[in-house]
Amino acid sequence: MDRNYHDLFDLSGRVLIVTGGTGHLGREISKGLAGFGAHVIALGRNPERFAELQAPNVECVKCDVQDEAAFTGVVADVNKRHGRIDGLVNNANAAKRESWDQLDTPAWKAGLDAALTHYFTCIKAVAPYLLKQGRGAIVNTSTIFGFLAPNAKIYPEGVSGPAAHHVAAKAAVLQLTRSLAAQWAAQGVRVNAVSPGFFPKKRGPERPDFIEGLASRTPMARIGQPSEIVGAFVFLLSDASSFVTGQNLVVDGGYGLW
Repeated sequence: MDRNYHDLFDLSGRVLIVTGGTGHLGREISKGLAGFGAHVIALGRNPERFAELQAPNVECVKCDVQDEAAFTGVVADVNKRHGRIDGLVNNANAAKRESWDQLDTPAWKAGLDAALTHYFTCIKAVAPYLLKQGRGAIVNTSTIFGFLAPNAKIYPEGVSGPAAHHVAAKAAVLQLTRSLAAQWAAQGVRVNAVSPGFFPKKRGPERPDFIEGLASRTPMARIGQPSEIVGAFVFLLSDASSFVTGQNLVVDGGYGLW
């Protein structure tokens, strides 16, 4: 039977929850998924950002995903109102950028909570709905520093690179992804990850030396634009990746090749 391959990326009718959905990359992810037909629940802590995400099929909801009870309540409400949940994008991150000398045990634990623990609690809240349906997809946002060491030399004076707790957390996200993918593959729930490279917020005259330095260390000779992360998430949440699970899709312009 012939198949219309144009429909492989179609997300029409699917209800997707995006944590950190109103942030720098999350905003583009939310709009992109909605652009392929999904109804997107974009979660964020700051309602002031909601105005920047005025797009068809995007519903902004205030929620601190580190508050497990609050997130669980949002998930239950989404399922009640829409009758289904088809996927989760774990994208929120509130980790600070302390240097090693600034870190103590409380800061270490807080960093892990801000970048890792809520991935676990959010999946715990959403997974029962996906497993009951026998279908669904989870995509966890990691980073190239989940498998590469940050190079402190590339950061200008006064700018800290990723903290030790952040890179440890993002490495754990990749292994959590693999573990759950193996556990749920036969039950119709796929779990994958996306690891962005450099998509800095400030990309113009504010930090020209930093941006030029990143570009010189990247095979594609430039930094990433937020819109360039969207395709990875559309692919992993759509039927185009129906036989893909436990994978980490790296979107870094080739940075990790060197």
